[in-house]
Amino acid sequence: MGKYRNETLGVVNVGGKFAAPKQTLDVDDKAPGLARMVKRGVLSKVDNRTAGAKTEKPAEKGGDAQKAEQPQQKAAE
Repeated sequence: MGKYRNETLGVVNVGGKFAAPKQTLDVDDKAPGLARMVKRGVLSKVDNRTAGAKTEKPAEKGGDAQKAEQPQQKAAE
C-alpha cells in the first residue's frame, strides 16, 4: 500500500477508492491504472514525512547559520 495525492481538479477513482482534489488516499501499488495515472501526473506518490519536516530541514542546513558566519569571516580577513 502506498499513499498517493490527487493533483487534478476532479475526483479520481483508483482501486475502488475515491480521492477529491488535493486529497491523499491509500492504494495498493499494483492497482490497475495506477502507474498510468502517476505517469500522466494525475496522481503523485507521497512520502511519509510530515509537512513540518519538509520545511524545517532546508532552513537548518542553509539559512541563518551560514548568514551569521559570513560577517565574522569578513571581519577576520
